[in-house]
Amino acid sequence: MNEMVGLLVAHATARLAILGPGGIGKTTVALALLHEPGIVVQCGERRFFISCEALIDADSIVVSLAKLLGLQASGDPLTAVVACLSHVPRVVLVLDNLETVWLVRGAPVDSVDELLGRIAEIPTLSLIITCRSCDLPQLVQWSNTSSAVLKPFSLAAALLTFQDRSGHSIKEEEQVMARELLSAVDMMPLAVSLLGQLARRGNSVFDLLDRWNRKRTALLWTYRIGRFNNVGVSVELSITMMCSADDSETRESLKFLSLCCILPDGLRKEVFIRLRPHFEDIEHARDNLIAYSLASLDADGVLKMLSPIRHHVLERHPADPIHHEALCSIYLEIAQQLPTYMDEHFKERAAIAAPEINNLSSLLLTLVHQPSQEVVKAVNNLTSFSYWQQPSVTVALALVLHLEPHPKWKARCLRIIGTSQGRLGDYQTAIDSLSIAAKLFLDVGDHFQAAWCKRVAGGQHRVLGQYDQAEAMMNEARQVYLELRKGRGEALCRRDLGELMRMHRDDAAAIMHLSAARHIFNALGETLYASQCTQSLGAVYLDRGDLESALREMETARLSFARLGAMDQVADTMRTLGDVRRRQGELGVAEQLLSKAETIYSDRCHRIGLANCAGDFGYLRIDQGRRDQAIAHFKSAHHLYKTLGMNLDAEDCGKRIEMLKHTPLPADDNTERP
Repeated sequence: MNEMVGLLVAHATARLAILGPGGIGKTTVALALLHEPGIVVQCGERRFFISCEALIDADSIVVSLAKLLGLQASGDPLTAVVACLSHVPRVVLVLDNLETVWLVRGAPVDSVDELLGRIAEIPTLSLIITCRSCDLPQLVQWSNTSSAVLKPFSLAAALLTFQDRSGHSIKEEEQVMARELLSAVDMMPLAVSLLGQLARRGNSVFDLLDRWNRKRTALLWTYRIGRFNNVGVSVELSITMMCSADDSETRESLKFLSLCCILPDGLRKEVFIRLRPHFEDIEHARDNLIAYSLASLDADGVLKMLSPIRHHVLERHPADPIHHEALCSIYLEIAQQLPTYMDEHFKERAAIAAPEINNLSSLLLTLVHQPSQEVVKAVNNLTSFSYWQQPSVTVALALVLHLEPHPKWKARCLRIIGTSQGRLGDYQTAIDSLSIAAKLFLDVGDHFQAAWCKRVAGGQHRVLGQYDQAEAMMNEARQVYLELRKGRGEALCRRDLGELMRMHRDDAAAIMHLSAARHIFNALGETLYASQCTQSLGAVYLDRGDLESALREMETARLSFARLGAMDQVADTMRTLGDVRRRQGELGVAEQLLSKAETIYSDRCHRIGLANCAGDFGYLRIDQGRRDQAIAHFKSAHHLYKTLGMNLDAEDCGKRIEMLKHTPLPADDNTERP
């Protein structure tokens, strides 16, 4: 807006194009330009707006313009219009929705180009067009060619617009959900505006997010008709125009669009090339999508669609079965190549796989209702890979509903689900999933996998403070591993028992188990598990007050995790290193370490890590003598622990809050965590 106003005010005339998909705000911007105070002062009543939506060709534009100017009918209305406008100082003319007379089949495109060229020659006239296109009419020298295409809102602008339309501020407790809701619609201006209007009708942010997750674009309307009131109507108009201009009788452009919409993170070049044999002219289809602003290419050459467009197409125009099968084949192959275990090659392979994870998840959700061995393996690989990145069980939970006739498949899927649920902090649900998986494994005679499930479930009991159940399950699993002579399994049990003994404050037993486990893992070349033992040993030394030993072990573990690309563990060790530095009185270094850990947890949506960080910041603020900030941090930690079901940790935070209300500061530099 600022740029276009500057061009209109500072120059005698300007030629401005406002381009982009339906719902991006082209008409809104054009109308706002006409009502800018500087434009009003300079042009007064000589500001004209013509909607081309109901027009059919260039001649009908001329007739509409002649009526606006009050001209009498003549044999050559265009000459009369040009003559009239040429004698009027500083005129602004907006031609809105130019695509309806310019980009549809049967429209005389050349005549529209020629009309714009004639109008643009008027020395005192500024021309503004809006169009659902990324292309510009050729016979006009446009003033803003590099910035003609409108982009979606920033998140901050989307929040302000949502509040404006809703008529009230977003409540503090709804801020996170509001950001999630507006991000889900890719901050498309029309979608944001309609959501705000629905909020004005009494719908809470929570209700709107829930309805979006269930109904998608079926939510985005306030009235059934009209492109300003219904995202679906606006998107369908663009699709209709693209199809009417598509040279292919097979409607390849629409079929290609339907296929691309399955992929939320867009179609990458590598996949585009592999799809080429399945289309007559895939490049032409891609160009059409871009031409009608249904898709765009980002800086990396990825073809992307705005979320409301994508979901509308998914609902109204499902992909052709042959094309869908081709896309599935490509992504099932990608799934087979996913790294599922953290080793020295994981970091490099994960970087290659990361851009396709959301696309793979979306595609697999279309396949889980008809599970095959290949699909089950792909889902398990995806869930195992995600465990080390940002754990997600959405696809696996959808799949397991269809695995009742396949107990082995179901058991393996539930084992991976349960492990990931524990990583997500959903401990009791993790125990339930792992218990069912263990029973299924026993039913088919797989004692090794059953023991694996019991060991992991024991870890969940430990976090919940259920130490007796934890120890019983870990020892039961260890006995099975000993009988089967599975050294790796035994080492895992000893690692977990070491953590349990640490909780019991039995430091000697904890060090014995963790040291023995680390020795076995090093002998097996299991760098990740050995590093986890080193990390746990550092925590034991910290509990004992041996700060130098804790510092040494934690720094060793941090470096090892960093080489592996295990970022959650890197953050864990940095958080503990911050605690060590705090106890050593190096408060500035401690704050830097905690801030870095918090950033990693936030980027990875790691709620447990964020809760632990909040608590650690609380202790740091105590040492800094900042009572109010300390209480705020502990309250944040208390809330997060409560939502995670970690009641013992929440209780500890509650006690610390009450203590702070009645204890003078600064506290002892060696304040220990509960």
